[in-house]
Amino acid sequence: MNRDFSPREIEIFAAVMLHGTTTKAADSLEITQPAVSKALIHIGDKAGFKLFRKVRQRLVPTPEAHILYAEVEKVFESARLISRTAREIRELRTGRLEITSLPAFGTTLLPEIVARFSELHPTLSIGVDIRATTTVIQRASRNQIDIGIGATLDEDNPSITRRSFASTPPVCVMPEGHPLAALPVVTLEDLQGQNFVSLANGDPMRMRLDQMCDARGIGRNVKIEASLSGACLGLVAAGAGVAVVDRLSAWMARHLPIEIRAFEPMLDINLSIYRPWGVAASSVSEAFSAFLVQETRAYLQEVDEGIRRMAQDLA
Repeated sequence: MNRDFSPREIEIFAAVMLHGTTTKAADSLEITQPAVSKALIHIGDKAGFKLFRKVRQRLVPTPEAHILYAEVEKVFESARLISRTAREIRELRTGRLEITSLPAFGTTLLPEIVARFSELHPTLSIGVDIRATTTVIQRASRNQIDIGIGATLDEDNPSITRRSFASTPPVCVMPEGHPLAALPVVTLEDLQGQNFVSLANGDPMRMRLDQMCDARGIGRNVKIEASLSGACLGLVAAGAGVAVVDRLSAWMARHLPIEIRAFEPMLDINLSIYRPWGVAASSVSEAFSAFLVQETRAYLQEVDEGIRRMAQDLA
């Protein structure tokens, strides 16, 4: 004889312990009273000891039944915990999110977005790391992160998925009072002979700009190189020269003594969300991705309008 209790038998035993009669137990389980009585016989046979004594139409549990019910309660508590955990996951009240972002986004707008998302979901745990786009892609391909944010690179990498979500064409920045500040739009030709603060070798924007200057014979006086847009902006504010950087970093640094102008020809620089290929996104990851796209696009609209107003003020 198999003495293992089935989940249904455990449920019936618990209902009888709770309600005291087979009729009330049957009503609570929405089954017939004979079915409960029959199940109790099987449960008692499997247990090998008497579970209840009948006293005045009620079933009085034996001491052995109380010991068994204590264990059953542990099972029910585990079930309740599983249900509660599922509900918390569904309602984004538990979990951890690992994000890695390129510096131009991770040190500018991302902190505000993460902070607001955290306010909406205060029990979530979020990790943020700042790395170059190549590292973002590498970590996504190794399934080491939930979300990677980097410049859009047209590399064929079967280990990742990529979703472009924002266009961030660069702008030209110069110190206050610089001659180029008199122009509503700075063109590539306007960079001829200018002291120039450049992003470091290997940066996608740096490579695109260098290629365009070489193709048109534009000679810049590249005096200083810096690995981050923020460092370039600090150098421009200090009077080291002009620079071409992403508009998000430039706008965030508009409190510095710099001028920001649209730049032509427009460089097609986009931001993308990178994720591991073949790994289903968690509910937390999907929710944050949607929030990230919405907040970024809304803020970049404000940035574009602000830069246009700067040019209009010159008229």
